[in-house]
Amino acid sequence: MTSMKTSIDYWFTIEPYVFIGIAKEHVLLYNTLDGVILESDKAEVIELLQETLKEDNCGVVLLTNERYKQKEVKDFISKLREKYMGDIIDISLSNGKPVQLLPFYNFPEKHEIYKKHNFSSFKNVLKNLSKISIHIDSTTNIAKLISFLNSIPGTPSFNIVGNVSEAEQYDKLLSFLNEHPSPKDISCSYLNIIPLQPTFENNFSFQILVKLPIDMKQWNHSRQLLLNQALPVEYVFDISSDEHYLQVEQLVEKYRIEKYRLNPVYTGYNFRFFEENVFLTKEDILSTSMSIKDIFARQVMNIYDFGKINIMPNGDAYANLNYPVLGNIFNDNIYEIVQKEIDEGNSWLRIRNQAPCTDCVYQWLCPSPSIYEISIGRPNLCHVKK
Repeated sequence: MTSMKTSIDYWFTIEPYVFIGIAKEHVLLYNTLDGVILESDKAEVIELLQETLKEDNCGVVLLTNERYKQKEVKDFISKLREKYMGDIIDISLSNGKPVQLLPFYNFPEKHEIYKKHNFSSFKNVLKNLSKISIHIDSTTNIAKLISFLNSIPGTPSFNIVGNVSEAEQYDKLLSFLNEHPSPKDISCSYLNIIPLQPTFENNFSFQILVKLPIDMKQWNHSRQLLLNQALPVEYVFDISSDEHYLQVEQLVEKYRIEKYRLNPVYTGYNFRFFEENVFLTKEDILSTSMSIKDIFARQVMNIYDFGKINIMPNGDAYANLNYPVLGNIFNDNIYEIVQKEIDEGNSWLRIRNQAPCTDCVYQWLCPSPSIYEISIGRPNLCHVKK
């Protein structure tokens, strides 16, 4: 009597540390442990993964023997197992259907749930405040500013922006911040560096803003001031062309500047410069390893703006200077300002939830929208083909 060979069905599952991005005709699996990716444009594979991600399937799909024999599916699963991203299990070895928790954020209403429940209390609202940038000039009311800053709970970092010496009694602001345990920066042009009192020197650092061309006399003077104070210094160079980049390269080499960064500036006439130097490629997007936590964060918040508030010389408060004012520190408390950003603002929760990003498998691997998308007027700045 000839024995008949029984067809074997499987349970198909993806490992919980693997993030899945699906577009209409493209799927991406990203291993958050080692940054390895697996991609496919095969309809059969996309359909299989779409089923796996359905809430009712709990991360596990029945893979019939007939389906498994499809070349596209079998080849994909072979690669998947080689990269330790997923597996198949003989259903006869499983006591019922397994359950797998997948790191896939696929509930469209989740964004609203997050806002309503995670920011519902006074404590939760203010614990997300991470940085206060204080823009000052000759019109700043230092006494009222200090009173407001004194009302802020927690330990957000502080960044003083502008020509500090223009403000009357600026030394009182520095003295107040000097007693604060948070990190403190002074962001000013190399033209406006002030010498700090020795008692402040261990508690402040400088961000020196540089626009080209440079006034060499002032540049040398500022360099000497900084050297005398021996404070931590980071240079921020505004550049809008390749020529600017070469000039900065020469400055960095000549003056042995150790810590610096480039700040591309969109002028309205240098789009090609941004295309060549700022727009992201697929390789750029995948060059930085990310955890599941990092990916989830990009789905609910803007990694550049979240937790940050700007206070202008007249007291107006903004989350992002490109969006409407949230309130005024002379009339509104910090809770009201932050709550308004959460309820009505466009900055903290500005994510990649617009086309063409919504049709791209790299949607949540890509950095959050930046000020450049606003300046240029495009929702995405990349070379990735959808």
